[in-house]
Amino acid sequence: DGDATAPARAFVDAARVLAPVRGRPRSSAVVDVDEEVAARARLGGGAIHRHGVRGAAMTTGAARGAHRWALFALAFIASALVAGTVYGWPPLRRLLLEEDSNASEKALGAVFTAGSWSVQGGRFVAGISRDHFGTRFTCCVCLACVVAGAVMIALAKVGDDASLTAGMFAVGLGSGVQLCVQPVAVLFPEYSSTIMSALSGAFQISGLVFLALTAGGDRKIGFLVFAGCAAALLATCAFALPRGTSFLETPAAVDDDDDDDDSSTRGPEDVPVAVVVVPTRKEGLMNGETRREQMLSSEFIGLVAWFTIVVCPAQFFISTIGYQMEQKGDVNGSYSSIFSATYGAVAIFAAVGGRVADAVGCGACQGFATACIAVSFAILALPSSAGLEVQGLGMTVYSLGRLFIFAMYFSNIGRRFGFVNYGTLAGVGLLISAIWSLLQYPLLAWAVDSSATGANVLCMCMLCATMPYTVWLAKRERLERIERRKS
Repeated sequence: DGDATAPARAFVDAARVLAPVRGRPRSSAVVDVDEEVAARARLGGGAIHRHGVRGAAMTTGAARGAHRWALFALAFIASALVAGTVYGWPPLRRLLLEEDSNASEKALGAVFTAGSWSVQGGRFVAGISRDHFGTRFTCCVCLACVVAGAVMIALAKVGDDASLTAGMFAVGLGSGVQLCVQPVAVLFPEYSSTIMSALSGAFQISGLVFLALTAGGDRKIGFLVFAGCAAALLATCAFALPRGTSFLETPAAVDDDDDDDDSSTRGPEDVPVAVVVVPTRKEGLMNGETRREQMLSSEFIGLVAWFTIVVCPAQFFISTIGYQMEQKGDVNGSYSSIFSATYGAVAIFAAVGGRVADAVGCGACQGFATACIAVSFAILALPSSAGLEVQGLGMTVYSLGRLFIFAMYFSNIGRRFGFVNYGTLAGVGLLISAIWSLLQYPLLAWAVDSSATGANVLCMCMLCATMPYTVWLAKRERLERIERRKS
């Protein structure tokens, strides 16, 4: 009709109609729209008057851009500080051995197992909470757990394995923060895999936290400082993160320039709504839309099976790398610090991996990541005569592979299943993998009591067994790209 604001009015009208659906307050609605329509709805200058919605606050493109980058920065910092700190275990293990030379390797392994399990399993609870109670609430609860866990580790007496185990478990729950902030990628539809991979890089960087906390040799001071930083982050997230599940929530504003409309006469239907724009995904359409359809799809079952199998060897590598290096001649434990530094340093490649996934798909990148960790176990299985230097290469390859395994798992769900059920889907896979990853402790006992080489070879075989799935997924993505080009 020639009205430049007509698309935006129609969009807001649709949000109003859907607002009162069961389980959602009138103040919010979820609308699945095409990215172009969503963009047009957010553009424009004047107020919008339509069926009681008095207006919508229209920000400039520059302001919107700054806002989305600010949210990404907060998501990155939060992930880098608390999401994967447990995986910086080797330096903390070394410090605990220096405090108590009689500490049992199996007891220390149990402390790490508790922390690594909560990183995986805790994200299942975080995902459910995020989908039902919102991003802000869930992040704040996870950060509160980190604060409590850091205090427990700081105040635990030498040899107090129970306090250390409980503290590591609580610190591991900080991983739920990353799960909650990953949907910030919806603000960057043109390169969502890059954003998701960058956040996985932040997760990897958090592995440097224990290295920094133990550098001074004082566990109490280091972890109390960490607790203070986590508390400050909690306060920031409580203020800045969205209350709901979407980072695209934009509350409708009242147009104060309209003198003809008396706000005192408005009825319940005139209450402004918050519009949540969920861009329509263009990949994995055969995986369905509802939660049940997606969870029962062959692609989701394959993804979870792949992730579950590869995570167990990945956890075992971290839990035993310090011990295995000492058995190969690392008397002063320097390779524990080298591993942590390498683990964090490869985060610089996270965005590169995301760009590759955006270009060629997740399947190829998942295959590459799996192969990297398999190679790292092959190197770890080499005899001591091969020298410690070659293990530095193995650590680098492992860190790179682990980075992409987690990056591709989360990126795959976001790209090929969307973000509507993201928390639940990601959480289910993490919970199943957490249960399966408990096998890392029997593997550790086998490595300590009998044969580390045998455990390493078994892990390598487990990883190789998942390669056919990555080939299948890569072919499926290639066929989808061909179909999209034709259409």
